[in-house]
Amino acid sequence: MAGLAEHLEHDETDTETRTGNPVVSDIRTNRDWVLAGVQEVLDDSPQLSYTTEDVYQACEKKLAVLWTTEDGFVVTTGETDPFTGNRTMLVWVAWAFTRGTNLVMQHQDFFIEAARDAGYKKIEVRSAVTELKSYILSLAGN
Repeated sequence: MAGLAEHLEHDETDTETRTGNPVVSDIRTNRDWVLAGVQEVLDDSPQLSYTTEDVYQACEKKLAVLWTTEDGFVVTTGETDPFTGNRTMLVWVAWAFTRGTNLVMQHQDFFIEAARDAGYKKIEVRSAVTELKSYILSLAGN
């Protein structure tokens, strides 16, 4: 996906900084490369029922948050437990230009703090990628 990387390097319409920690970004100025990444996730996981347009609309309507870095993006949403009222930050979609670069570990403290600051009691990640599940569970022991 070199085209996506080139888009990131040459996108002059996006004023967000994509270095260091993830930043909240506007889906409208990041539409092309983010939706291409979402489509790649969907192609790799045909059991998923949402579409690229679902992700776009959720971000545009502020039902989801787009976080970007120079390495990729994460889209998060919030869920409320109907019995306790506790809020959970759900990592809905995550995509990176290069797989296997330990982005989960690199940004986990950031997302833990962002979730805490937003009033979430926990973070949940759902993924069909078995390697990611094993990796996240191994981090939980640290």
